Amino acid sequence: MGDNTSRLRQQLRGCQDELGRQMEFFLGERGPLIRGSFGTRARVCGAAGCRCARGKLHESKYLTASDGGRVRQVHVPAADEVRVAAGAQRYRRFQSERARLGRELAKLMRRQLELVDALGRSLLEPYPPDNPLPPPTRRGRPTRKPQVGG
Repeated sequence: MGDNTSRLRQQLRGCQDELGRQMEFFLGERGPLIRGSFGTRARVCGAAGCRCARGKLHESKYLTASDGGRVRQVHVPAADEVRVAAGAQRYRRFQSERARLGRELAKLMRRQLELVDALGRSLLEPYPPDNPLPPPTRRGRPTRKPQVGG
């Protein structure tokens, strides 16, 4: 026991601290988040004497998002453009961080489980002292070994 057990506990606390640091972005987000992509579309109105007939198209702002497998576009009035654009940008950043967090948490959780297993082994006392039981073997599916090369 002793030094190794203490070191393992410190490493586990470090993993827990890292988890807290990973969550800071999400805890600090105040929103609003607006799902979709904000963009501009140019169009021709069809009036014969209009400027769009000569190539200077009318521009409109839209929010585009999928809804039940279909793409929907919603017109965004000029009064809401800044708010919707910022909300859509925050949503994309939030989702990007969420994807990154998923990868980081998977690595962090694997590391924590390895440390918990090592801590359990370091705390294990063989019994009986004169003829101890063998150490435990892993149950369940075998772990995959990383492939070298490719």
